[in-house]
Amino acid sequence: MEQLHQPGDIITERYRILDTLGQGGVGITYAAKDLKTGQNVALKVLSLRRMEDWKKIELFEREARILAQLKHPAIPRYFDYFQVDTTDDRSFYIAQQLAPGKSLAVLIERGWHPDEAQVKQLAIRVLKIIIYLHKLTPPVIHRDIKPQNIILNREGRVFLVDFGAVQDTYHYTVTGGSTIVGTYGYMAPEQYRGQAVLSTDLYGLGSTLLFLLTRQSPADLPQRQLKIDFRPHVRISSEFADWLEKMLEPVTDDRFSSASEALAVLQGKQALIKSSPKPKLQKPQDSPIQLTQKDNLLVVEIPPVGLRSKLSQVLALVNLVWNGLLALTIWMVLELSLFLKSSNLIPLGICVLIGLWLLTRFLYGTLSRTRVEIKEQEFQLQKWLLGSCYQTVKGNTGDINQVNLKTIQSPISNNTLRLCVFKLKHKDIIFGTLLTPLEKKWIMKEMGNFVKKIHGFK
Repeated sequence: MEQLHQPGDIITERYRILDTLGQGGVGITYAAKDLKTGQNVALKVLSLRRMEDWKKIELFEREARILAQLKHPAIPRYFDYFQVDTTDDRSFYIAQQLAPGKSLAVLIERGWHPDEAQVKQLAIRVLKIIIYLHKLTPPVIHRDIKPQNIILNREGRVFLVDFGAVQDTYHYTVTGGSTIVGTYGYMAPEQYRGQAVLSTDLYGLGSTLLFLLTRQSPADLPQRQLKIDFRPHVRISSEFADWLEKMLEPVTDDRFSSASEALAVLQGKQALIKSSPKPKLQKPQDSPIQLTQKDNLLVVEIPPVGLRSKLSQVLALVNLVWNGLLALTIWMVLELSLFLKSSNLIPLGICVLIGLWLLTRFLYGTLSRTRVEIKEQEFQLQKWLLGSCYQTVKGNTGDINQVNLKTIQSPISNNTLRLCVFKLKHKDIIFGTLLTPLEKKWIMKEMGNFVKKIHGFK
């Protein structure tokens, strides 16, 4: 990104640019002197004319709004938010306290080799900042914890900076925001799907600590069963390795439940509860579904269900009763001239339409064959009936936000139905409605794990 200011430039007759501190995902940050107070400040700027993504304005304004609410000694104080208009541009500025010290990335680059005790102390201090953020109402998720955003000074004080990726959970809940923000190597797998939870910050901190211990980006370390295989590359106690491994669990539910729990375990005030390996969900016995997985390809072949599930049997019974009574009624009308009144014809017509709808749903549900193919970049779902393909859905695998079972109310009973669903950004793709409950659970688990692997570990 082209520099907006040079040393010596004066902004709004108050801030003199001293140097460039760095460039983040949202804006460029300069060291500047406040000519009014004499203080050195960090001045972050975003140019409207040079902006490629309009989403950055929202992120920038959210950063300013949230920074104004934060009051913590380890978070640089917020001073001001303003904009400057020129004939050909509009620039937005955030002024805040300049954190004294150097980033962890710079310190490592200059030869710093922290030992386990130093890394632990650093982790404790950052965890206390995260606890503060997560206990706010609504909780604040930083989403970009990395070596460049943690400042350490000579006295050992730690500062967390650059809230350009920050997210308050109220915003996420209301808008369902799915912007992918963060830094490759330090992003938790869920961030690749545009999602973030409280433990997302724990993953970022764990990745940062791993960088301090290995002097490598976590993205460059090998993986085993979707996890970073860091143990052969570090010299730390087994207890600390176990703690770090839990911070870096790819599945959110397997990480510490909160930053407070992570801190308590690290300080020895609470025992570490290891994630017990979940039993692998096996293919249901006698199921004709074929699931094939190799490298970056997953194929699921679902043959016609027929009458092998209870749901298809219930639907068959409903069809038999409804259309049987309907056929008897029509026979009585035609042969015996019963109910042959004009006022009865409309209700009878409605009953015929309902019968046809039930029969169509039954035939398509029990006789259709479905094929789902998921690759690293794209997916395809096809449905076939009697050798003819009647539905094809294609899309980018990266657009799949969730793969899960969706519960709805049954239209023909008081019971609920569970549907197999691909949740995309703008629509849901539903299939396998009449499969057995175990089949649905099995294939959705396999598909979900595969999509998580594709999203989070490319």
